[in-house]
Amino acid sequence: MMVNDPNLFWFGCVLWLVIIWLIVSLRHSNKVDSPTESNTAGAREIEELRQECLRLREELQMQSKQLKTDFQNATFSQLQTLLNNYPSVRKMTEAKPDLPAKNLVSLFTSLDNLLASWGYEQIGSAWEQVPYNPQLHQPDTNDIAEGELVYIRFVGYREGSRILSPAKVSRTLPISSPSK
Repeated sequence: MMVNDPNLFWFGCVLWLVIIWLIVSLRHSNKVDSPTESNTAGAREIEELRQECLRLREELQMQSKQLKTDFQNATFSQLQTLLNNYPSVRKMTEAKPDLPAKNLVSLFTSLDNLLASWGYEQIGSAWEQVPYNPQLHQPDTNDIAEGELVYIRFVGYREGSRILSPAKVSRTLPISSPSK
């Protein structure tokens, strides 16, 4: 298996340098110390190096996970406007099939797949009527009460319990609502 992670390359380089240093220091200690003392010291050094290697591997794995999370967050913030608006555009094209945007909707399937692979979930569906929840929704006016029925104008997103962007809601739908 070929791994192209530059962090693993540098980790391998450091590991080789440590091994070379260990060999040189063992040879030097064999000349200075008695064989029994050098074996004990060498075993101790080997165990310390093994522990350091394990620690560095764990640190590398944690850094890798953090880099993935940082990448996802940065990518999401760059795509947030598109992600918030395209479900509404999709719903409008279903309601008005003569809109030229209908041909573009299929292009967004890859975004759905990307979000699913990251574990991001939509908050509601475009034009869905739901009870207003201030933790999940951003109202278009300040006088909407909790539990009041509202329509989702633009979906929001969350990752588990963390809200990435709240769904934008309103008491009314756009002028041309879908026929049921």
